[in-house]
Parts: sequence; C-alpha cells; structure tokens
Amino acid sequence: MKKYIGLDAHSSTCSFCVMDRTGEILDSRKVVTNGRLLVEYLRGVSGEKALTFEECELSSWLYEILRKEVNRLIVCNPVDNKQYKKAKTDKLDAKNLADLLRGNFLTEVYHNGSDREKLRDIMSGYQDLVEDGVRIKNRYKSLFRKDGNSICGSIVYSDESLLEGLKREDFQFIGKHSFDLLEKMEKSRILYVKEIKKYNKKFKEIKYLKTLPGIADIQAAKIVSQVIDPKRFTSKYKYYSYCGLVRHRQISGEKVYGDKKIWGNRVLKCVYKMAAESALKGKSSLRKYYDSLREKGTGHKNAKNAVSRKIAAISLALWKKGEIYREEEIANDLLK
Repeated sequence: MKKYIGLDAHSSTCSFCVMDRTGEILDSRKVVTNGRLLVEYLRGVSGEKALTFEECELSSWLYEILRKEVNRLIVCNPVDNKQYKKAKTDKLDAKNLADLLRGNFLTEVYHNGSDREKLRDIMSGYQDLVEDGVRIKNRYKSLFRKDGNSICGSIVYSDESLLEGLKREDFQFIGKHSFDLLEKMEKSRILYVKEIKKYNKKFKEIKYLKTLPGIADIQAAKIVSQVIDPKRFTSKYKYYSYCGLVRHRQISGEKVYGDKKIWGNRVLKCVYKMAAESALKGKSSLRKYYDSLREKGTGHKNAKNAVSRKIAAISLALWKKGEIYREEEIANDLLK
C-alpha cells in the first residue's frame, strides 16, 4: 500500500501525517527534530512511501538525511500552499501537505544533494549580508536628510568626517555606530567574495557563464547555485517561467483579461535584469538586438525584458553545451 507523508518541520519539533490512497489518516505524530528520530519514524512506516515538506532553512538537511528512507521525496514551494493555511496548526499543516501530495498538487523545489547546493547556502549568506548592508546604508543616509543635509553619491559611506557636519548629537552617535557597522560588513563582504571565487573553481560551467556580457563571478555563482542542473529545463520557455521573466495572459471565453505576474525565482530574475542593464550600456550584439526591437516599435521596457530573456536562454545553452559565449556566432541569430 502506498503511503503519502506530510512533514511540517520546525527547529524544535516536526509533525508527521501519514495518509493512504483514499485520504484516510493512518498516523499523525509529533517528533523531536533529531535526525536519528526522524529516520526511525520513517523506517517504521511500511510499504511504498512518498514524503513532502516545504522549502525552509532545514530543507537541505532534511533532504540529505531522509531521501534514502522513502521512494519519492518532494521539497515543495510554500508560496503555492498559502491558500490551504487559513486555519494553521502544525498538525493541520502536515495533513494538508499529505493531502496535496496525494493529489499531486505540489510545486517542487529542486534538490539533489550536490555541492552546488552548498554553493547555494554560501550565496544565500552573501545575499543576506548585501541586503542588510543596503538597509543600514539607507538608514545612515537618512540621518543627513533629516538634518537638512542632502549629500549625493556614495562618498557619504566612505568619508566618516562628514558626520561632523550633523548638528544633532544623537544623529552623530547613531551615525558613528552605523558607519562602524558598515565598515565591518564591507570587510565581511570581501571575505564572502573570496570564498565564492574559491567555490567557483569547482564548477567548470562558471567559466562558460562568465563569458556572457553582464555576468561576472557573483552573477555566475548565483545562476549555478539556483539552477543546479540545467537539464531539468527541457526548453528555454520553461526556464523563462522559472526565472519570472514572463507574464501569464489571463484568458476566459476567448476574452483577454490582461497579464498577471507569475511566481519566479527572484535571485535569477535579478541576475538577468541587471545583466540586461549592463549589456545595454555596451556595443555588443545584445545592444544591437535591443535597438532592432526599438526600431520595430517595441517599447523600452518590453525590449529590455526581451534582452533579459535572451541572456537567460544563452546562459542555459552555454551551460548545457559546455561552450563559451562567441559574439560573432550569436550575432546573426539575435538579429533575426
């Protein structure tokens, strides 16, 4: 008999719910979040087993220790499960996950336990550091605005003497500690970059991706850490969707109700959007492709988005084929 197991995971406890094909609950139990205890519980469930849990900070660890204990394991996207969480308890969450798994209604988040997933964790830490730094910089700069001093540019983050121009002592105190914190975070960011470059040497696809306009070490590492295996995308159109670079056209009864944003990987979306911005500043074929679209009447925003999709498609192809970007070979295809 096939069993469908929903797991609601937390740092202290994990709740299991086991269902059969008909939806009958065979077991429901809470287990301490301990690798040995979780494995023992699954081994105690007989028959063919399918297990699911939501993507979270524990997902990589859970995937690694539990994947050999079940016949099928799905790490699912929690964003798609929000509508089922109106009444929320750990027990109910586990039941809903088991039910969604039984009906094959889950959106899977890709895991394979490879070194590329370790790179994903490194990149996640780097991204958190960068985003925290941006927030502190915004608060730091706001001190000058509140004091009636509008300083432009990045010099405000490198010249500590500017704090002396603040009239209020409390602003000077806050600014001093914020400036010190930004200095420490910048040192940490540099160490992260060194570690990322060291990791990059393990993956030959980084070399291919870095030949693309607008893609350097950090951007290439983000692509590899999020995609992990390019062969899971059978077409560039599925990759566009995964990256959030397309919109869903809403149609009913042959009537179009407009476009709607779809869920996409925000890390990859940002990488390709920024790469397009960089490419448009140069004179590559990607810039010529953008110009050709504009000449045909395409608006700036749509033309720039088209460039983002081209970069995404090319990056996927280079990785799959193990080739570098060759401007002269790709120019004709872009301008068709």
